[in-house]
Amino acid sequence: MVRNLCILALVLISMLSYSQQKYTINGLVRDKSTGEPLIGANVLVSPGGFGSGTDAYGFYSIVAVQSSVMLKASHVGYKPFQQTLNLTGNLRFDILLEPGLELAEVEVTATRRVEERLELGMTEITAAQVKQLPMLGEPDVLKAMQLLPGVQGGADGRSGLYVRGGSPDQNLFMLDGTPIYYVNHLGGFVSVFHPDILKNIKLFKGGFPARFGGRLSSVVDLRMKEGNKKEFQGSYGIGLISGDVTLEGPMKTDKTSFIVSARRVWADLLLRPATKIAFQHASMGYNFYDFFGKISHEADARNRFYFSLYGGDDRLGFFFNIREDKIRSNARYIWGNVLSTLRWNHIHNARLNSDVTLLYTRYRYINDLFFKEKDIKGNNLYSTGVNDFGLKADYNWRLAKNYTARFGGGVSGNWFVPGKICNTVTQNGEKTTETIGAQNRTNALNTYVYAENEFAPFKWFSFNAGMRLVNFRVGGKNYFSAEPRFLSAFNLGKTGAIKFGYTHMMQPVHMLTFSGTAFPTDIWLPSTPEIPPGLATQFSVGYSKSLDNGAYELSLELYKKEMKQLVDVKGGVPLVNTLPWEQNVEKNGTGKSEGLELFLQKKQGSTTGWISYTWSKADRLFQNLNNGKPYPFKYDRRHDFSIVFNRELSRNLDFSATWIYGSGYPTTLYNGVYQAIQPKGFIESPTDIPFDMGYHEAALYPGKNWLRMRDYHRLDLGFNFRKERKNKKGKNQERIWTFGVYNAYNRQNAVFYYFSNNGQSDAPVKLYQQSGFPIIPSIKYSVKF
Repeated sequence: MVRNLCILALVLISMLSYSQQKYTINGLVRDKSTGEPLIGANVLVSPGGFGSGTDAYGFYSIVAVQSSVMLKASHVGYKPFQQTLNLTGNLRFDILLEPGLELAEVEVTATRRVEERLELGMTEITAAQVKQLPMLGEPDVLKAMQLLPGVQGGADGRSGLYVRGGSPDQNLFMLDGTPIYYVNHLGGFVSVFHPDILKNIKLFKGGFPARFGGRLSSVVDLRMKEGNKKEFQGSYGIGLISGDVTLEGPMKTDKTSFIVSARRVWADLLLRPATKIAFQHASMGYNFYDFFGKISHEADARNRFYFSLYGGDDRLGFFFNIREDKIRSNARYIWGNVLSTLRWNHIHNARLNSDVTLLYTRYRYINDLFFKEKDIKGNNLYSTGVNDFGLKADYNWRLAKNYTARFGGGVSGNWFVPGKICNTVTQNGEKTTETIGAQNRTNALNTYVYAENEFAPFKWFSFNAGMRLVNFRVGGKNYFSAEPRFLSAFNLGKTGAIKFGYTHMMQPVHMLTFSGTAFPTDIWLPSTPEIPPGLATQFSVGYSKSLDNGAYELSLELYKKEMKQLVDVKGGVPLVNTLPWEQNVEKNGTGKSEGLELFLQKKQGSTTGWISYTWSKADRLFQNLNNGKPYPFKYDRRHDFSIVFNRELSRNLDFSATWIYGSGYPTTLYNGVYQAIQPKGFIESPTDIPFDMGYHEAALYPGKNWLRMRDYHRLDLGFNFRKERKNKKGKNQERIWTFGVYNAYNRQNAVFYYFSNNGQSDAPVKLYQQSGFPIIPSIKYSVKF
């Protein structure tokens, strides 16, 4: 009886919400100066106080219950907008926001406070914030994320992401809605994402909406700019590491725009000539590049089309040449991505819009070895990679003022090459070719559907209940997963808000990392009939509150995550081998992680920044490792603390500083030696003496990752000096000098430990530390025109 009454009450509430509906206002929120749609702008109508946030295309849809309403809109860094509307029916109304005024300078009731937002474990950062932070050489999106709670960076100076006890392959990176596999350059020194091309960046650590899937630990959703629809503009920059250029403008005013951006490292311009001088017959070179492009076209008020493109490679080469002896050998390594996306965004009516995407993404790694000596030459080519081609559709349906449904689905074909070796030898004009591993190519089909229901039956309570159904077919076997997602928020008014989240995820692909090459090498492989997909379940609970009229935001989160069916590379396995990849890994591993995250952010005023703290614990368990006992994950860090401080000293000068502290990562070292018995030779017959034994010293290991390295801490400083001047055509140009200092007090942070007697056999063995980057200054000059 009670159950039936509850169901009836929910139905009556829904009927009441529908009966109050009168008018729907929808449209786009744009930057007035460029025409760029704004993601995450807040739109509100009063009376009623109903609000909406713009989606990834700047679209909003909001329900008004009276014919005369005040429409308000706001976005960080823009002047607030408000206008009275007299409604006689549904209305299409585009909003233009004027840039140049911070929200701290006015009272903005349209801004949704953190306790009013239905989100948990999600953080949004802007490209402007990324460029303001002091970084090692280049502004970097992923290094900015490392300053957030629950995120570890791995080795010193790297752009890796280890989120809530997960590994790097468990992060889903999406550029304009398309997955991208390889996200770092220079062995993790710089990420592939250039801030000048990005408009919006979101990191999900938990509370994943049902529209996201395929990874266990996080989702990083990056959206590219659409380009200025009003006038041509651009920028270029020259730094110690690389140079970049960005151009954007209208192809047809207010209708079609483009934006392109390119970046290239300088290292090879100096490295190869320098190594030629230093070594008589040898040299080396290295470079990387990125290219981004996007075209946006508005066919009419209801239809918009987008084409996005990304391409980037790392190229490393070693060259050896003795001309007088006719000996030459080269070793080339190439790895990188290509990504392209074609999207159609359609507004069906005032409440329903859709997005259809055709996508292609590719990752490859090539190891090309060549030699020539007089009449013989040979080539050894190793290649691995993955290609995805897919189609997906997403729908957003605003059914009522307090109810939004999102649903969709997709299908993608995946082609994996675990490793192919092609050997070619030519001698005296005769050519011999051998190919190994071509038969290991694996094809897979990934299909999914999802539905989300975001409902706010009361002003103090809202929830998002969703389900994602996935089927991954590989090698004649189907892996099906039903993935429930639930997120709820209880708004306690001035006290704050309490939020709960539950997610279940499946990951059908695995990444194996080999560190024995010049740079760590990533190989992406699918699940197989022998190795199932990884699974993860995460529970989280959080508290959030706005302070000082929204100038500060405080959040506290607790999480617990369990993972199973994990894989890891077996110790000593070489990159190039002919074994099926299932035989190169430890499988059926489990992982557990739990933690507490504190985040206090100041968002307004001339001084901004945040403080983050994480207490966490992450373990792994494989039956064939550590005697079948759990051991700390490689990047398990008990305490992690960071401070980010930004200060606008004047209109032309700003200062930034970050300080990071983390307890030491675990490592494995021996803590003693013993005399191990070893036969001097093989016993070949019954007459041999079985006790003819020898002895040698062997190391004692208490366990895997039993020892903690020294605590890590570092201070980075940065200054941006801006100056405007007119060019020859009388237009304003902004010139920016960026100065930075990495590791300002030159802390010797440990990367790894090792034992050595410095090559002296009679000297005692001592423990030494390999330190990371010392103090490093940087400078960059940029021009915006």
